[in-house]
Amino acid sequence: MVTSTRLFQGRVVEDSDRKKGESLLSSTPVVVLSAVLGRTPSLEEYKTAVEGIDLTILAPPVKELVAG
Repeated sequence: MVTSTRLFQGRVVEDSDRKKGESLLSSTPVVVLSAVLGRTPSLEEYKTAVEGIDLTILAPPVKELVAG
């Protein structure tokens, strides 16, 4: 599981005889929670973990993204 958008087969997980190298693109909170749990969290686990956290504070300002 990664937060990188530069994904292609074999970049993050190497190909092997058993399977092709694949990875899951996820948000930073999901990746962190997965690392803590040692597995992908359920939707309820995720909601509980982020309750009360303003996840939008890290978003870039919209005005800076819009050409004016």
